[in-house]
Amino acid sequence: MSLHRRLASVAVLLAVVVGLSACGDQASEPPEGAARLRENVPTTVDGVVLVAANVWDDSIVLTADDGEGAAEDAGIAVGERATLKGRTYELVSVHEDTSSSAPGGSGGYAWVLPVE
Repeated sequence: MSLHRRLASVAVLLAVVVGLSACGDQASEPPEGAARLRENVPTTVDGVVLVAANVWDDSIVLTADDGEGAAEDAGIAVGERATLKGRTYELVSVHEDTSSSAPGGSGGYAWVLPVE
């Protein structure tokens, strides 16, 4: 392989790596009405307590509790919907925090959109 081809291959590889890393850092605007759920922190949304657990890659376990009977949960991935306690929620995005934190704490969060 010639030196020119090797340099061109390296340049293409670097461009791809830089492009992919920039994609992960871009935070797109969540849709109007979406709720930001910090991992393992109960958050009230329209009278229902939601908790995002197991925030990982592009999925979470969403738990809903409306105070009526047992809470319900479902594992969902980005773009999927789950109906819990008679209400439907769509997982819009997941932001995983891989830094170390205190036990039980996490900076990871998810955007969940209540769907009518």
